[in-house]
Amino acid sequence: MLQSFHKLLWIELLGGIGDLVIALPAIHAVARSHPQAHLTVLTFAPGAELLRFDPLIDQIVVAARGEARLSVDQLLATQQFDLIISDTTYDGIADAIHQYQTQQTPAPIVVTNLWRSPPDQERVAQRFLDILRSAGLIKAEWTEAAANSPLGKIHLTVAEKAAARQAIGPMYRPLIFLCPEAGMAIKRWPIDRFVQLGRILGRDGATLMIPAGADPGMADYMASQIDVELPDGTVKIWPLGQLRTLAAAMSFANLVIAGDTGLAHIAAALGVPTITLFGPSWSERYGQAAPQINLQGYPECSERIISNFTQQSCWYSGNCPFEWNTCLEAINLETVVVAAYQILHQSPPFMGDLGGHEQLSNSTKLLYTHSNLQKGSNELGDSAEVRSWRSVQNLLVMRLDNIGDVIMTSPVLQAIKEALPQAQVTLMASPAGSQVAPLLPWVDQVLTWRVLWQDLGQLAFDPEREWQLIQTLKRYHFDAAIILTSFSQSPHPAGFVCAMAGIPLRLGESKETDRHTLTHAVPPAPDDLHQVDRNLHLIESIGFPVRNRYLSLSLPDASPDLVRSPYLLLNPWTSCPSRNYPVERFAVVADRLNRVTGWPVVVTGMEKDRDRSQFLFRYLGDRAINLIGQTSLMELVRLVAQANLVLTNNTSVMHVADAIQTPLVVLFAGTEQESQWSPRHTQFRLLRRSTVCSPCYAFDCPYQLQCLDISPETVVAAALELLQPQGGEACA
Repeated sequence: MLQSFHKLLWIELLGGIGDLVIALPAIHAVARSHPQAHLTVLTFAPGAELLRFDPLIDQIVVAARGEARLSVDQLLATQQFDLIISDTTYDGIADAIHQYQTQQTPAPIVVTNLWRSPPDQERVAQRFLDILRSAGLIKAEWTEAAANSPLGKIHLTVAEKAAARQAIGPMYRPLIFLCPEAGMAIKRWPIDRFVQLGRILGRDGATLMIPAGADPGMADYMASQIDVELPDGTVKIWPLGQLRTLAAAMSFANLVIAGDTGLAHIAAALGVPTITLFGPSWSERYGQAAPQINLQGYPECSERIISNFTQQSCWYSGNCPFEWNTCLEAINLETVVVAAYQILHQSPPFMGDLGGHEQLSNSTKLLYTHSNLQKGSNELGDSAEVRSWRSVQNLLVMRLDNIGDVIMTSPVLQAIKEALPQAQVTLMASPAGSQVAPLLPWVDQVLTWRVLWQDLGQLAFDPEREWQLIQTLKRYHFDAAIILTSFSQSPHPAGFVCAMAGIPLRLGESKETDRHTLTHAVPPAPDDLHQVDRNLHLIESIGFPVRNRYLSLSLPDASPDLVRSPYLLLNPWTSCPSRNYPVERFAVVADRLNRVTGWPVVVTGMEKDRDRSQFLFRYLGDRAINLIGQTSLMELVRLVAQANLVLTNNTSVMHVADAIQTPLVVLFAGTEQESQWSPRHTQFRLLRRSTVCSPCYAFDCPYQLQCLDISPETVVAAALELLQPQGGEACA
């Protein structure tokens, strides 16, 4: 059992930003092992900035440069500590700590040398943890400085990240930070190789960001040399400023490439894929944990002193004794390029203009696996309260959003009905969402209501209306309610109304502290989980089995066809302007597909879309069939079912096509994450330009829809690829 401490002091005065970040896993391990203790960290600026807002650190004391010993003496003279840990021994700092120890009653525990000659192949961050573990100062579960560990992470606030994303602006992914500067010239990879690397990555579609450093001319020169061969906007310079601001910007990167500097360590501590280029220092001691990549320049150097690189002749002189300026020159361009592509290919898929069905479905599958949600697991145990769900007779299921959201409830409704075949299932939905109910055979009745907490400012303040809702729910005598929400919604307004209506069992997924609005509050799933799996996760938590995880709809009874097959169905608009692929480009796509296939183009939409459809119909002429504002939802579903191909944006038609397995090309804006909403069952192609500003959740785009800057040729190619299996001369 660990000894109990009340006041902890960590002294990190080695001087470099990287030194502080290397020590951070051990600092966090001490804090997590003693959560009731007050932790103070004494360190230098600007590294101290990185600790601001860290929830595990209570006090940060900044030492003045050149006054390390004085700073230690002053702190020990004014505060009392019962555990002191230091990775710094120079300037008599260790002696000062031991002297303080002899003067206190009871004497504090002190660790004044975390170094202790680590083996050549052991990372210093891990060495610190091993020493603290052997001293009995940290718990066993906090003894691994791995990339997937919470130890050593730099904490950024939501506001800092939002400001950084705003400053970055509309940049395409992958976003790669190239960091050429280092405090010593002997630690710099040659600038001409950084330029060549930037040109290669930029030609392949990457956006490059170069942080300005102490020598702003270096960033300007490098950007100008790279930019010669690349489109405008490919290379940008991040201005010199606060370290946390730069860290927040780097948190959006797909890759950071840097020498052995503080920036490389910061990037790794943010969880950003990093390639670190090592010269005089030894990568196996000071490198980043896997899967980050560390590249060592001239490892066989006869002058190398791994146990203490500061004793090497090159370190303080800054001069390499061999024929080059630095051993980093031994790291060739090809090696770094291969490492960069290795990391980028391991990242979430960079779709470019054209993405594929298999690629995206695999990505979604990985996200679900990563969430550590066990299918069929009962997170709430097998208590009497949970068992009571199996005897529910009159169930309310609430999904109060739009048509597409209700379509995505089909797997959870099916699973509920299979688990509770005796139960009456009532779906409570918005006026728009209620239209889906006839397509959902597991729903016995529908309760249509526009609720205040889902309103976008159109409902007037009317307490009587809310009391009417409560009274309505009371009259149904429900014995349970399941509240389905997205990752960003709270179940508690609905839970409160259900509680007021006397519904005894109330299930929802909650990020907030529950105040009895729910009887069964399920811990939240990861935000990037697909909405279908989020819905199913909720009922799996109470032991309901799930047989089918795909969307499905029951097609309406046969009726005269509005259009005879074959045809292409084009649904070019959504209710959100930031999701709309330009209609001029849709017109070009439809025209070319019509000329290749010979099939007419059926255009669907709402009555409000009629005015903005005029260009489209002028362009297509009599090859288009105008059904805008002329179809009910049931008729639209039948049109989608009989179409040979659907072209649309991220809207309800996408979910309809997925549910009834019509081939589908989706122009998917960066407003949302694909992992949450993408099709999963039908054959499809999802097209989007990956941008740093995604997901923005914005109604209007300030960046000219760069995420949908996809050529008509790319869309046509994706469509023909899907149509190819259908055969025929027209698609040859």
